[in-house]
Amino acid sequence: MTRTILTIAGSDTLAGGGLQSDLKTFEDYHLFGLTAITCIAVVKNGQFAITNLPTELLNDQLNTIKDNLSLDGIKLGLIHQLESLEIVKSFLRSFDGPIVLDPVMAFKETDHVYNDSYREKLIELFPFATVITPNLKEAELLSQQKISNPTEMEQAAKKIIDLGAQSVVIKGGQRLSGNLASDLFYNSETFQYFSKPKLSNVTINGAGCTFASAIAANLVLGKDLVNAIEDSKEYVYQGIKNGLLLKNGEGNVWFGDSVKSEVMT
Repeated sequence: MTRTILTIAGSDTLAGGGLQSDLKTFEDYHLFGLTAITCIAVVKNGQFAITNLPTELLNDQLNTIKDNLSLDGIKLGLIHQLESLEIVKSFLRSFDGPIVLDPVMAFKETDHVYNDSYREKLIELFPFATVITPNLKEAELLSQQKISNPTEMEQAAKKIIDLGAQSVVIKGGQRLSGNLASDLFYNSETFQYFSKPKLSNVTINGAGCTFASAIAANLVLGKDLVNAIEDSKEYVYQGIKNGLLLKNGEGNVWFGDSVKSEVMT
């Protein structure tokens, strides 16, 4: 039987992250992916710009999905508007299955007042999620503390759990010192690190989105959370190694057929 998974996220026109990376990931895991689009991201004059879709259109998308399909999993990405967060919260109340929340929070084009309001509204989604997957910056915003070493990352993880999360994976990436890129899992009982050697590749756009959607896909396929995280870490690592370069010198995570066969077996 075909299994289905929904991403509620923004559209990344350059397809490094956002719903495009989610759908590619779902296909790699042989899942039927659906989308509810919240906003569209483009680059204008060298700057990242986000245009929101009307909230009633988001509601219509979710109702269309609910009325026509049974879902096996949900991944939440960039939702961006306060009213949209409320719509998504209402939708999640009727779903019983794995939910991965990737909390996109650092909006350059908005002020601190909006970000504070957004943080509070986003936290209301935490109890619905199987796991929260913030990067270091997002973990700092959620925990309201700086993170510069593993001890502080563990402190932040505890604070995020105290906000109502069932479990959290803080994506360490390249920011912490040392030769390893380490992600920290915490579920209020156990800390566990998932580490890979740091790569010099610039093809990292979408790594966080892809990591979260891969975890969601693995959960839909029946893996326990720890194994889902471990598999997804390897999946993203291979995608960074084999990424697609852009004209501006940056690059997107990408998986060729050889990567798929290597990771998915």
